[in-house]
Amino acid sequence: MRMAFALSLMLGMNLPALAGNGDLDVSFGTGGFVRTGLSNAAFPYGGFVSIPPVMQPDGKILICSSQSTGSASGTDFFVSRFTANGVLDTSFSFDGKVTIDFDGGGGADLCTGVALQADGKIVVVGYTFISAAANGADFAIARLNTDGTLDTGFGGGTGKTTVGFDLGNNNDDAANSVAIQPDGKIVVAGYATTAANGTDFAVVRLNTDGSRDSSFNLTGKVSVGFNLTSGTILNNDVATSVAIDALGNVVLGGYANKGSTTSLDDDFAVVRLLPNGVLDSNFDADGRATLAFDLGGATGSNLERAYAMTLQRDGKIVLGGLTDSSSSSTENYDMAIARLQPDGSPDSNFGIAGKTLVSFDVVANGEDFVLGLTEQSNGKILLAGAAQRTAVFALDAAVVRLNGDGSPDAEFGALGKVRLNLALASPNTQVLNGVALQGTQIIANGFAPVGGTSSFDNFVVRLKNDLIFASGFE
Repeated sequence: MRMAFALSLMLGMNLPALAGNGDLDVSFGTGGFVRTGLSNAAFPYGGFVSIPPVMQPDGKILICSSQSTGSASGTDFFVSRFTANGVLDTSFSFDGKVTIDFDGGGGADLCTGVALQADGKIVVVGYTFISAAANGADFAIARLNTDGTLDTGFGGGTGKTTVGFDLGNNNDDAANSVAIQPDGKIVVAGYATTAANGTDFAVVRLNTDGSRDSSFNLTGKVSVGFNLTSGTILNNDVATSVAIDALGNVVLGGYANKGSTTSLDDDFAVVRLLPNGVLDSNFDADGRATLAFDLGGATGSNLERAYAMTLQRDGKIVLGGLTDSSSSSTENYDMAIARLQPDGSPDSNFGIAGKTLVSFDVVANGEDFVLGLTEQSNGKILLAGAAQRTAVFALDAAVVRLNGDGSPDAEFGALGKVRLNLALASPNTQVLNGVALQGTQIIANGFAPVGGTSSFDNFVVRLKNDLIFASGFE
């Protein structure tokens, strides 16, 4: 389930072809980007996780990741806040940075999501190996006050809580995403390991004080398996994103394994639950839908995973991730994007049968992938991720803008695509794992090595984004 990045040599920046639209905004941070100042950032799944930035109403920017402290507390949640113009916010824990320790020892606490409540309090989620003696992880949730201090009104006075599904095997449960309902309840999604040695989509809903919401499946917890595989192949079904739709339904996006002979055979997968936690039978008949690209043929891997999801204003569901587009044993991962109708069927007005690919292919069989996406006010779709730059696997940060029908937007960057090389280290790579809008401008966050292959930092970039004069005064 976990994938690792390799690092290699640095090359220069590939600037967008159209001046202004997709360029770095040099009025932000230093030359268009800002770092948190870490040298020991740590990332779950080797970095293959969507952790979108959160925009506060005042324009300030929240991001989260994890910090490998190298001390007795091990790896901890790491949260940072920047001013609207890209400076660490000193009103947030004095230096703009907060760490949160769950396990009380040298174990791993890994942050995978951040959300903002209506009252300005900050919810961060991930997982902790607090039950390391049982070789398992639990969902981990914390809430901060606006100044960065732990909120004692949450988690029985500690500001923190953990949730285990404990369905068997190693009881390894991990949260990947968080959403706040209009009533303030907190919805956290990820996966739970099962006794059958696979994983299921898993979601928990908490009351505003951090206790589990008994009106949600009686226990506050729901797990959903697709169980598409048979034999000895694991049923690894993983929720990577969560959102609340206009009717209060809980929508989970991710991937489900369907391989009968290999574990590298996943499809995009979506689950919709009613507000009480029951599968919604109006969504693809049983509350579960899958969508396959299957471009690998008999010898390809057919690995396709959705890492990011957004709900459009019209209720359609957009998923982004990667797929292996090679029909040979040589893998060639491209950005993969799909859109579903509100009933779970593929949207025939998007790409081909609801699916489209974006390929950079700077090198032959390069690996290009999406870890973040969002919808603009004009219906265009922004994607953020990375594109392989060299044969020895150095990566550029990548941003793509699609028209509403899934076609590349030629008015953005070079035929809809932008690659950024921030040159923070040699060997050099950078990955974007989230994207959001600050007004009309694009904010994307990611990680990159700084000074060497084992020293990582988080960064935020701002790109210029013209919505007024694009496509005939949209």
